[in-house]
Amino acid sequence: MINSKTGSLDSANQEPVINNITRGTVYPDIRAKGEFLYDDVLWPVMPEESQQDVKIMNSLFKAVDRTYASCSRFLAIRYDFHLPQYTADNRVITRFHQLMIPAFRKLYSKSFARVFWVREQNKAPAQHYHYLLMVDGNCVRHPLKINKLVESCWKIATGGTVWFPKHGYYLIRKNDTEAMTALLLRVSYFAKRHSKEEIAGGIARSGTQHYPYLKKTKLTKATQLRTQVADFSQANAYCPLPGKLDSLFTSAESSVSEPVTPTLTLKQRLDEVALPPMKALRRALQRFSMLEGRLTGSDSVVASAKLSPHWHRHFERYYRYYWPCNISVSQYCRWYYLNPSTASRYLCNYPANLINPWLLAPWL
Repeated sequence: MINSKTGSLDSANQEPVINNITRGTVYPDIRAKGEFLYDDVLWPVMPEESQQDVKIMNSLFKAVDRTYASCSRFLAIRYDFHLPQYTADNRVITRFHQLMIPAFRKLYSKSFARVFWVREQNKAPAQHYHYLLMVDGNCVRHPLKINKLVESCWKIATGGTVWFPKHGYYLIRKNDTEAMTALLLRVSYFAKRHSKEEIAGGIARSGTQHYPYLKKTKLTKATQLRTQVADFSQANAYCPLPGKLDSLFTSAESSVSEPVTPTLTLKQRLDEVALPPMKALRRALQRFSMLEGRLTGSDSVVASAKLSPHWHRHFERYYRYYWPCNISVSQYCRWYYLNPSTASRYLCNYPANLINPWLLAPWL
């Protein structure tokens, strides 16, 4: 964090100092009512000492401090998120990030994204969120595109609205003490006790996530062909287009009204699947062939070949949110820190006209 006297990042061997920036030089309509000590610097903040949530304040300052130390300048943008109805958890933030972060990375692939949010609820029936987004200032200098992206993703993910406050963004450069003071004064509002006291126990009141920038990998022409997946306007629970291999994993009862396809032997099935190098499809077909004939009821077969809870969550998440948006498995693995070799047993970049991936889940 900036030391207001020396402008140095390392204040371990220095005496505590007082941030002596005049309040009026920031914004006349944003007044400091208290002060908060962080990294041996006394910063002006909006809540009084008795109204400060010290835990949230420390987490907030730490998130800003890490962003400041990671780049030569960064852009900080503040939002308020509103919901149409109350939720007993903060999964709305997760759903929002599942849409927003991939879209943000397509716009600014060389920029990181660090977020900090707090949950509050006053007299309204639903909670609302204060949200801080910090990105690399060398890649983004104005939030116009990001604002449109955030508003669109929040509406799609939750059906709610976004409020853009006045003076809602700050471009912070190294040793710019006044700009850093203005930002911390503004976002210190997040750490007030008021409107958080009525939140039920067990519900997180704040959170922070860091999404590092992605290093681009050079794709060969063959790899590009294999990673072409469905381009749908919405992510449906099931692939809307039938694949030519769907009949291999569909029971006879469900395909009565469909055209009759000739029965293939195991060798013919494996030969057809071997054309695209997809480990998950071959594994599913081999397991299907092993269990077929050994168990009489179809329910018993499905129960005996169930995905583990860990990979079931990733299977649901990838094919519901990422696969329809042309996000490759390799990108997904980098975002969620998965081993690509292990993930290939369950996740593949299936072309839409090859197989409905949801049919494979019971056999993986």
